[in-house]
Amino acid sequence: MLPGFTRRNVAVRNRASAPTQLIMNVTFHALAAIGIAHMAAIRLESSREGWFYRTDVRVLGSAITLGVLSHGVLDGLKHGYPIQTVPDVLCASVLVICWCLCVHRRFFLLFASVSLASFAPDIVDLGPRMLRFATGTWTPSYSAAPLFPWHWPDGSGSMYAMLSKAPASARILDIGQNRIVSWTNHFIVIAFAAAGIFANPRPFRFLSPPDTPMKKTT
Repeated sequence: MLPGFTRRNVAVRNRASAPTQLIMNVTFHALAAIGIAHMAAIRLESSREGWFYRTDVRVLGSAITLGVLSHGVLDGLKHGYPIQTVPDVLCASVLVICWCLCVHRRFFLLFASVSLASFAPDIVDLGPRMLRFATGTWTPSYSAAPLFPWHWPDGSGSMYAMLSKAPASARILDIGQNRIVSWTNHFIVIAFAAAGIFANPRPFRFLSPPDTPMKKTT
């Protein structure tokens, strides 16, 4: 999955008792969410400073939906995992928190919601499994099949053998041109996020909206 919580089997014969290594690349999901939020912010009325207005519902709903779908698109692309688990989680967390703190109050809910939406599929499908590994406690949905199709072995673009029936040449990172394809897809995600940010930088606190200055409403 590019990038997201995923499962990477490590010589697992007894799937009920043997642990599964979890590799997480949520930083790229966070970048995609930021790009989407910057573009969605164009549709929000910037002359207001409040957190939320009824007129925001359509924009927020569309942006949240795109956040979830972006997760599927990124997970479906052929990819490896360029960032290790702990640095990845820390980087993604700091990135989202800092970005939300750097935008005008008017756009805070938008950025926070889209970021959460982009992580939601992993939280739903892999959260219980991660909780079990972290705490050693049993969770009801530990053995349940993933809800989202891009988390199924044949639906993911993760270039590791795992349980997929696809040819090894299409599933193993170090075969053929797979590593080049992986890095290309990662750069595409970065380029998309950068394009969204530069296309609409007005959400930042240190920049004034280009059309109407921010003002408080009563």
